[in-house]
Amino acid sequence: MGSLKSKAVKSVKHTSLAMIITSVLQIVQLIVLGRILGPAVFGIIALVQIVIQFAQMYIDMGLSDAIIQKEKISKKNLSSLYWFSIMVGLLMCLSMIAVAPLIALIFQQEQLTGLIQLISLSFFILPFGLQFQTIASKQLEFDKISRYEIVGSFIGVAVTLSTAVLLSAGAWSLVFGHISSSLIRTIPWVIIGFRNPETRPSLTYSWNGIKEYVIFGIYRLGTTTINFFNTKVDQILIGIMMGPQVLGFYSMAMNLIMQPIQKLNPMINRVAFPVFSKIQNDRGRLQKGYLFIIKLIMAINAPLYAGLAILAPFVIPLLLGEEWASITVVVQILCVYALFKALGNPSGSLLIAAGKVKWSFYWQLFQLFIIPIVIYFSSLTGSIVMVALAMTGLRFVLFFVNYAIRLRFVIGNCLPEMLKSIFTPIGHSLIMIAILQFVITQIESFSSANIILINIPAGIIIYMLLILVFQKELVKEIKGFFTKKALI
Repeated sequence: MGSLKSKAVKSVKHTSLAMIITSVLQIVQLIVLGRILGPAVFGIIALVQIVIQFAQMYIDMGLSDAIIQKEKISKKNLSSLYWFSIMVGLLMCLSMIAVAPLIALIFQQEQLTGLIQLISLSFFILPFGLQFQTIASKQLEFDKISRYEIVGSFIGVAVTLSTAVLLSAGAWSLVFGHISSSLIRTIPWVIIGFRNPETRPSLTYSWNGIKEYVIFGIYRLGTTTINFFNTKVDQILIGIMMGPQVLGFYSMAMNLIMQPIQKLNPMINRVAFPVFSKIQNDRGRLQKGYLFIIKLIMAINAPLYAGLAILAPFVIPLLLGEEWASITVVVQILCVYALFKALGNPSGSLLIAAGKVKWSFYWQLFQLFIIPIVIYFSSLTGSIVMVALAMTGLRFVLFFVNYAIRLRFVIGNCLPEMLKSIFTPIGHSLIMIAILQFVITQIESFSSANIILINIPAGIIIYMLLILVFQKELVKEIKGFFTKKALI
């Protein structure tokens, strides 16, 4: 138990560092591309990113989760899974090259054909190192993982921005950056994996040996595929119904508010999943661990999104330019959406670790019948503000439905504790932004940059004081996690 806790603590530290660095790099890339390319070209980039994220799910085939969830796997089966992943990656690469013209036709953007075909090369590159990284995740070796992620992100962003600024490559800059990042992330894992006799794949293949893993992976893949459409259907429908420029505005707003989630949640889930897998039969420890994660997410995200919401009118024009000022209201609305989106994600890791992969599949299938309908009718208004409102309201409701029909059957009834974990930080964040709003009215003649520079440290101080006074228990839990009091 002590060893598991020690590894978990080290994993959080390493992944936290990687999250901070990669988040900063991604935000810099987002801002620079937004200023240089403008909403119309940024809409094309958003469409390319959708294709990238969709294809990457199929590269993995859900096998990474199967490997982590299974306590012991023979070397023969690992070898079979490795070659199976390579074949899937090649098939995905060729398939994307073939369907690229059709995707371009659907969105009525001819240039998407070449962009998608070139970026498809990364789908064949990534599987060569994916299994070795998965094994490292299972063993909680996040120091290596974080190191290569930071280097890969840095190279990818550097290539993207240099080609965009110096070569005026437009949307192609993202493609060049992604391929570069894929190579940098893959090569070290290939070297590590083949050097180690324990992980080096042999030239054997047994379908019967990996069939159960593939079946597990298919359910996981079905879940992530449906979740992908549930998450991206708003951008897909806006791209089709409203065009790339409107999509550019909406995508920028969504990218801004999702940056913390895209870095923080994978960091937490990456550590939580293997830990939950090791304690999957202990309901009490699962509940304790889950509630701690909820408290941790809210302690970070609630003040972060509250601060972004109140400072958005100053931050967006300053960083992106006046042409992006119209997305301010959308960003403010989506801050609430992001908060409850972040809260919903840990339940997926928990349920999969407990072996309830079918539950996750059916949950995503349930959402597939609801989310597109809500997005479609809100899109008919022609307003991305209405789409943002619809998405936010639906996400709030779905979080509590998820608890009622899935979560409580795995960790037991803990609704009062969960509500306290959620709404206490929200209440403190509301107090914080009320004080900040008063400060803003007193310095409204200042420049946007000065208003931001004054309010960010002020908000941090206010929230920390509220935490220290009213959430002493949470402070003790966090301190205990990193010292001697066992969380798990």
